[in-house]
Amino acid sequence: MNNLNEKEGGILKHRILFFISLLNVLIVVIAVFFVVSMGSILQGDKTQRPQLNVNGEGKIFVRPDIAMFTATVASDAVRVGDAQNQNASRSNAVIDFLKKNNIQGKDVKTTNYSIQPQYQYDNRRACPILSDESIPCFSGTTMPPRIVSYQVHHSIEIRVRDLNKVDDILQGVVSAGANQVGSIVFMVEDEKAAIAAARKKAIEDAQAKALILAHDLGVRITKITGFSESGGVPIYYRGLEAQAFDKGGAPAPQVESGEQEVRSNVTITYEFK
Repeated sequence: MNNLNEKEGGILKHRILFFISLLNVLIVVIAVFFVVSMGSILQGDKTQRPQLNVNGEGKIFVRPDIAMFTATVASDAVRVGDAQNQNASRSNAVIDFLKKNNIQGKDVKTTNYSIQPQYQYDNRRACPILSDESIPCFSGTTMPPRIVSYQVHHSIEIRVRDLNKVDDILQGVVSAGANQVGSIVFMVEDEKAAIAAARKKAIEDAQAKALILAHDLGVRITKITGFSESGGVPIYYRGLEAQAFDKGGAPAPQVESGEQEVRSNVTITYEFK
């Protein structure tokens, strides 16, 4: 009987120790949860501290180093095969000219090739029932349009990396067979470097403004809590038409690239106290 009581007492003792251990674990969990919650609350309070938004602007001027334009060869013939052959002959002549002038293959790209039928619409009108008019007319329903020829267009995008050769290239592609030339685009190849330089100036401008504002407001800036940026390298176009320097011997146009303005605008958020 005594052994049975001792055994039951041992079981009870183990149960009590188990519940005490479980209670300790629960206390630790609650404590951790409390600490995390307090940290979140404190962090939330920190984000509510006074902040100051300052805009900065930076700009630099760079000279473009790439000129890009589109040359189109347009051909017209009664038979579609003849129009294609004529177009291929003149397009190949344009490409051969570019190769001879050291325009690399990566800088010559076909952007459009199309074949379009050309229709003729009969202008005659239906004859009235009773009329003494001598205007030509025909009886019956309106005549449908008919195909009279085919036009083939082959457009080639050309990049010229030596701006001193732009004038000669423009005249050369027209002499070789192109009869349409699109607007010239002047670009900066290393755009990232230009944007980075403008951004640096914008940040310096924002920092200078922030120091002045902090002094005027009688506060002290503690740290940066936000940053955003906008801006980039614009693309400049120069209007140009092939008719200005066609195969009739007109002189090549003098094309000037000028300078491009690279602008960066930043907004920096400062925390102060």
